[in-house]
Amino acid sequence: MRKVRMGGETIPMRNQNERDLYPLRFSVLPKEKVWGGARMAELFGQGIPADRPIGEVWVVWDQLEVENGVSVGKTLASLVRRDPLSILGSRLASAQDAVFPLLVKILDTRETLSVQVHPDDGYAQVNEGQPFGKAEVWYVLDAEPHSRLIHGVREPLTRADAKEAIESGRLREVLDYVDLAPGDVILNVPGTIHGLGEGILLYELQQSSDLTYRLYDWDRGDPSRPLHIQQSLDVAYLQPFARHKVEPIEVQEDGAVRAYLCACKHFAAELLTVQSRAREQPAGVCFHILTALRGQGQLHYDSGSPDRVLLNPGDSWLVPAGLGEYELQAASGEPLVLIKAYVPDLLDDVVTPLRQRGLSEEAIVQLGGDAQYSDLRSLGQ
Repeated sequence: MRKVRMGGETIPMRNQNERDLYPLRFSVLPKEKVWGGARMAELFGQGIPADRPIGEVWVVWDQLEVENGVSVGKTLASLVRRDPLSILGSRLASAQDAVFPLLVKILDTRETLSVQVHPDDGYAQVNEGQPFGKAEVWYVLDAEPHSRLIHGVREPLTRADAKEAIESGRLREVLDYVDLAPGDVILNVPGTIHGLGEGILLYELQQSSDLTYRLYDWDRGDPSRPLHIQQSLDVAYLQPFARHKVEPIEVQEDGAVRAYLCACKHFAAELLTVQSRAREQPAGVCFHILTALRGQGQLHYDSGSPDRVLLNPGDSWLVPAGLGEYELQAASGEPLVLIKAYVPDLLDDVVTPLRQRGLSEEAIVQLGGDAQYSDLRSLGQ
């Protein structure tokens, strides 16, 4: 695996004290996990313990503190409370008690994770008193040979069948296992029984929720990791998936290739390969989260006077919705590759542009995962 340097640098902005709307970078939050690996310290550098198993690093989340510009030390949540329209955009700011809805992580798995399932918004609100359930998507950055994950069940099960498999120790026999490779995209809609195997480094985009129900933990017997059998059975989908992986859709644009990685009502993700330059427009509608993967480049924007931010592999930036148009430029010699995440209007941002380019309904629908659960089914028909 090619070594990358995590962390970035901001070009000083002119008259910075006179403005408070600009691309935001946050102090990351490492999470020690029993299944965690040793790559995070190498990837992120200072502040990540090198002698502990760090399984997750949270890079954009509403409780993280800003580490650049005039808002240093303030949490994203506090910025949203102060000015939801400028940060979130008109698509989200009108909601009562507007909060930042997404969470971006990097995961490193040295051992297999628990078999788990997440609830949807309705179940979380009624049973947990939390605003969000947890839909999530994984983009595989690196995977050792023979790496795999669990995604659903092999055959249809009733609740009684699933409970019996758990109690008899046969659960692992009814789960569906999927081989992984770098570049794979897996969407876990709420209710998906899933679990990551060992030897995987990935980008995760999810709703801002840490609700996880463990169905099985490989007999670890760790009292700090309780099982949640009843909650899991309450919310789990017990039908096999016809499709496990999302097939990204590539679109050639002037100066860049845009690959639609996934799209659901909670979030969308695009992989941008910027060969020279690409223009993006939050336009006051919705924020963008940018995570650079390969190459180097710059983000140019105009907030009273032209400013720029350097983009290095591993950097994550939040572009507030109110910033307006910005331009991504690749450094000479190598494309700049990054993921852009946002909350979409599925029809306007995904379905209509792809239909106009001649994409089939089947190709568009599968961006939401298995067709029976895709939020893109028959949209706009």
